Amino acid sequence: MSTVEQQVAYIKKYVIYDILKYFGKDYTVVSHTVDFTNGIGFMSTLYTVELKLQLDERIENKTLVVKFMKGSPEFRETSKSYTQFANEVYAYAEVLPAYEHLLRSSHLNTDIVSEFVPHPFLAKFGVFDNLSTDRESVLALKHLKNDGYILEPSLSLRRDQLEAMSALIGKYHALGYATRILQPLVHERLKSGVVPLHFTTAEGQPTGVYDVLHGVAFARFFEYYERQKSIEQDSGLDAALKRLKEKYLDKPTELLERIRTQSCDESQPDSYFSTILHGDYNRNNVLFHYGPDGKVDNIKMLDFQELRFSTIALDLSFFMYMNIPFEERSTIFPQLLKYYHKHMYELLELVLQRNQGENSLTKDQVDQYLSNYSFERFQSHFKRYAFYGVMICMHFLPWLLAEKEECDKLAHLFETNMHGPEFYQLSIDIAGDAANQEIFNIVRHAYEQGYMDEI
Repeated sequence: MSTVEQQVAYIKKYVIYDILKYFGKDYTVVSHTVDFTNGIGFMSTLYTVELKLQLDERIENKTLVVKFMKGSPEFRETSKSYTQFANEVYAYAEVLPAYEHLLRSSHLNTDIVSEFVPHPFLAKFGVFDNLSTDRESVLALKHLKNDGYILEPSLSLRRDQLEAMSALIGKYHALGYATRILQPLVHERLKSGVVPLHFTTAEGQPTGVYDVLHGVAFARFFEYYERQKSIEQDSGLDAALKRLKEKYLDKPTELLERIRTQSCDESQPDSYFSTILHGDYNRNNVLFHYGPDGKVDNIKMLDFQELRFSTIALDLSFFMYMNIPFEERSTIFPQLLKYYHKHMYELLELVLQRNQGENSLTKDQVDQYLSNYSFERFQSHFKRYAFYGVMICMHFLPWLLAEKEECDKLAHLFETNMHGPEFYQLSIDIAGDAANQEIFNIVRHAYEQGYMDEI
């Protein structure tokens, strides 16, 4: 593993000059500063790099954020960091450029893709001389603080924020679908380049991070439900939860893995709703920009570490259950599904129609492809796999509802001894019954929508 000192030295000696190539051979570095901002990244170390560049007589200031994988080799293995950071680099280095090429070949503006994320200057994964003998991840992005972008500190989001996130992820998914249809060889190459990020742990291997997190989440939820079910008195919900408990209490990651793999299995009639995902699409992984009226007018995605190839229901169900205000869920949830689908469908339609004509798609083919992605078919597919988002909320929501001191302690225990009794007990207790009740409300909503029918 690389130390902070090695990472800072690597930035100063190599990263800065790799980035300088992007601006052109006539630029020179006048000065630079590297600020270590530990604690911002949950599994990463982040640095803010200030560059003063000179071109002829003109001085330009550039601000970047440089991200490294952190932790010991043991932590990186158990937390699946090697897979996660390899896939994140892959998103910037291969997936997004392929989508730009698709738009370019379709005679469409590639800004659609470049607007998805802060501009990437450098994205690489592997063993690098002068850094360490271990596999490392180096990602350098434009820092958007000077452009007015901010992380949203609120636990739940307003409608304009939710709609902005829905539109962005819808367009991102649409380009994955369009690549599958128009450039099947490129699609297969991109798909095969994603390192599978399994929820389950292979037999004989140490207990994995997802086993730990979801095991304690299920134990916590069902302990709370046993205390509450006499009050709730819903026989249908009780039967659904009994079925869930009997099948998966001791192995919740098997349900997550089933959703991940079954949804994209080509034997499934709706497997075409699978594509390359963001994987962790939540408010803490996007940057918002606001207009003069205080409403969102732009948005960027960050942190592709949980990137997977699977159903879009993974991205969408987690985003919606985690970010819609609790008291507005029943109203906003169906509206956001339609809003997401509208933006996904419109971009897919535009790209396909640009490829309609001689030596390309016929009108009938375009119509058939678009019918596959109708709202009705999308909604039916989403219903089959939307319980995924509920399961992620079960373990993650208590962290977000906790006091900062508790959360910091839990994060420290996660990094230093996630298998120990102290981490387990704090995971059970953190944020108390207030978090338990919110999780129960999410589960009940999912049951009422039919999202537990196929469990």
